[in-house]
Amino acid sequence: MAISKKRKMLIASLALMMSMLGVLIFQYSKTLAYNEKSGTVNADVLNVRTGAGTNNGKLSYNGRNVQLVNAEKVTIIDEAKASDGAVWYKIKFNYSKGNGVELTGYVHSAYIDVDNVIYTPDADFESYLTKQGFPESYKVKLRQLHAKYPNWIFVADNLSYDWNDVVKNESVLGRSLVHTSSISSWKSLARGAYNWETGKWATFDGSSWVAASEELVAYCMDPRNFLDETYIFQFEMLSYNSSIHKKSNVDTLLSGTFMSGTEIQSGKLYSTIFMEAGQKSGVSPYHLAARVKQEVGTAGTTGGVTGYYAPSTGNVYRNVYNFYNIGAYTANGRGAVENGLIWASKTDSTTLRPWNTKYNAIVGGAIYIGKGYINIGQDTVYYEKFDFAGTPYTHQYMTNILAPKSESVSMSKAYSSSMKNSVSLVFKIPVFKNMPANTCSCPTGDGSPNNILDKLIIDGYTLTPTFDKFTQNYDLIVANNVDSIKISASAIDSQASISGTGKIALKVGNNTIKVVVTAKNGNNRTYTLNVVRKAADNNNNPTTKPTTKPTQPTTQPTTKPQETTQPTTIPQTANYTTSYKILNNDYLTGIEVGTTAAGLSQRFTLSNCKLTVYKSDGKTKNDGIIGTGNRVIIADNSGKKLREFICVIYGDANGDGKISILDMTRQKRDILGISKLSGAALIAGDVNKNNGIDIRDMTQIKRDILGIKKISQ
Repeated sequence: MAISKKRKMLIASLALMMSMLGVLIFQYSKTLAYNEKSGTVNADVLNVRTGAGTNNGKLSYNGRNVQLVNAEKVTIIDEAKASDGAVWYKIKFNYSKGNGVELTGYVHSAYIDVDNVIYTPDADFESYLTKQGFPESYKVKLRQLHAKYPNWIFVADNLSYDWNDVVKNESVLGRSLVHTSSISSWKSLARGAYNWETGKWATFDGSSWVAASEELVAYCMDPRNFLDETYIFQFEMLSYNSSIHKKSNVDTLLSGTFMSGTEIQSGKLYSTIFMEAGQKSGVSPYHLAARVKQEVGTAGTTGGVTGYYAPSTGNVYRNVYNFYNIGAYTANGRGAVENGLIWASKTDSTTLRPWNTKYNAIVGGAIYIGKGYINIGQDTVYYEKFDFAGTPYTHQYMTNILAPKSESVSMSKAYSSSMKNSVSLVFKIPVFKNMPANTCSCPTGDGSPNNILDKLIIDGYTLTPTFDKFTQNYDLIVANNVDSIKISASAIDSQASISGTGKIALKVGNNTIKVVVTAKNGNNRTYTLNVVRKAADNNNNPTTKPTTKPTQPTTQPTTKPQETTQPTTIPQTANYTTSYKILNNDYLTGIEVGTTAAGLSQRFTLSNCKLTVYKSDGKTKNDGIIGTGNRVIIADNSGKKLREFICVIYGDANGDGKISILDMTRQKRDILGISKLSGAALIAGDVNKNNGIDIRDMTQIKRDILGIKKISQ
């Protein structure tokens, strides 16, 4: 049948409208397709990418890669599949290192725990948390756990230890360790932990472990980082509680293993034996059963539980058991299982050894586990590492700072979902005094931390004090006619960058110059130079000769010596001036520590004469720094000596040109009458210039060494 032209146009119009409507419906449905949900990062450090998949670049902010850390909250706003089929979440989050700016990016779904459970306000639970003494910063995550596992019990262990003190003590060298392959910010830079000269970390417990950084210690010790359904198991109470621990739950825990429904002795099931082991050892039967699952697996085929083991060493072990693998480690040419069975074969009545029956191995092993840690108050995996029972920090089961975190994963997996939902598990969670308001985050920086200078030089001058790579403040005084200086520096680590060097213009007065060393990991170290450019001195004109020679005393003064300005003219054609002070007409004072012979000469203006510096042994001093006892001789052009001075640097009593503990020793020997100082050394040792050496002079040198107050020259 023929279709009219008008009808054809109508059909075409309807088709177009349906097509347009379909597009609108599709776009609308696409907009509403994804319901946003909250999630929690479950990785230590998580990179955020610009798209789904590792083939996309890392998201950056202010020139640095954006990383999230464990327990950070995100909002999931979409999902996408990477080229390998893996699901990635598109997330938005407030970036803590960007002052809370909201960023958007992609992360692998495996590293985000989706918060599917919504907490409904529960007055009884809120009251319980408050009575327990949990701070508000704990409650947010505990509410989420309570919403998902209402049978779980959270106990606040309010400790009397100050947070800052415990972090400091757990950071003591060798007490908390990380693997050498860890990122640099996880490793300590404390004295003895890191060698700044070589850029290497000191190792402990073999060659694979180094000291953990204080920042990582704080992260691992902060319980708030681990209040999720996995890591909370490091706080699971491991002691026996008859009102909580039930055989039926042990049966559930053993389900799917070789121990499920199996009789081992006099008609007793494994679950019954674990309950007896808990009662006799004081250890949670849940923990004992879970620990056996972790140690020997679910099949029951390892040599520690079969009753027969014939290793390659040729030895045969019959009717010997070790369910917990106590003493099982590779050593002396033997494997871990064999050494564990040797340990189990020894006699110890307190732990029912030898373990020649499965009953003795399970119960005796539980007694051994209990008496070492759990029964003395170290009744969680967290407390086995971080010890606050008895004398704190002295009885720790492990040094690996990440051990409680990693073991909690295994402990969590030992419980089925049904057990987690039905059993009243108890978690003993520490609360310290003066904890920070915000959770301690996991450090993420990497790269060399070395930001130490190897050299710091000002051309033509010597710094005060003499350069030392760990000294960060220096002083220098230059003449008025010096309007610029040239600074050069080099770092120990070639990967570090340096700023603040080169030609630096000077104004009259103090000039503060900062030389900044930036390590590869971004850490800065600042070396500060205070350079004083002297004001013009119109009264000290070397071309003007005094009309008369000043009077000089012929006898030693009986009162406190006075420092005066040295006469400026020698009769006839030779003359000189100096800005140094002259004491008792013989001693040259006002010399800064670290001054060289060349630097000293610059403080003299000579006319028709020359200046030579001599060591105390009479040899010419052409290099090195000036020390107390060095002599300065001014001679005319014919070589005739016109004037001689003895150098004095207050505090440098031993004449090496430095102020150190050696000078304090010289002072002490003088005070005790062991070896009296004289001449220039006596004047140098009298730091406070009161005509005698006493304990106050020693104190001033000590304060100079410590950088509290420099000795005035």
